[in-house]
Amino acid sequence: LRPPNWVGLDNYSKMFSSSEFWGSLAITTVFAVGVTALEVVLGMMLGFLMNAKTRVTPLLRAAVFAPVVISISATAIVWLFFLNTQGGPVNSALALFGIPPVGWFTDPQIALLGVIIVAVWKGVGLPAVLYLSGLQGISKELEEAAIVDGANRWQVATKITIPLLAPTTMVVFFISLVGTFQSYGLVLLLTRGGPVGSTTLLGYYIYENAFQFFQMGYASALSVALFALLALLAWMQFKVSERRVHYQ
Repeated sequence: LRPPNWVGLDNYSKMFSSSEFWGSLAITTVFAVGVTALEVVLGMMLGFLMNAKTRVTPLLRAAVFAPVVISISATAIVWLFFLNTQGGPVNSALALFGIPPVGWFTDPQIALLGVIIVAVWKGVGLPAVLYLSGLQGISKELEEAAIVDGANRWQVATKITIPLLAPTTMVVFFISLVGTFQSYGLVLLLTRGGPVGSTTLLGYYIYENAFQFFQMGYASALSVALFALLALLAWMQFKVSERRVHYQ
């Protein structure tokens, strides 16, 4: 709407000297590590369950993947109801055991955990399907040979199956990590960065500066910093995977 004002590197200087930027980066790191770790572990467990041949397997696969295709707004509405401090089903269940109501989205010490729970519920379906695909690509002859040699199911899983899932784990880890660093939709709908900035992720901080404060130059500098951070993480991950991940 008006001619741009050339400021050189002022936006980057403002960013690196801003406590809000470093605070949001720290919160995003905790969020990313928590969500990624849970999605890798739960995704693998659900992948094993969905790979079992039972009558309920098709229903289980549909139930696990359904949250992925549900809109973020619908997800937020559902979880705002379930985790409501006053009379929500989760707090009502906790009250039966004498546990006081938990401010899942209103307590600064708990709010980030609440957002992590919702993010994992919505996103774990994709890692589960990827692990299912990886499991179906593993030759049954390897597992059968190990069983013939005297290995039990636990040993087959830990010594053969999980190591052979390393390429899938790398993909899941990368997708989850990059996705969490870009997250802002759930925070926007659930907490708006609060309470007291305890859930202000870097993605939401960029959104806030761009579309609420209309500081487009500063938001652009933040976006460049986020891109550089993700590029660095991708480079580090592929360097590690070159040594530890084998595709054949």
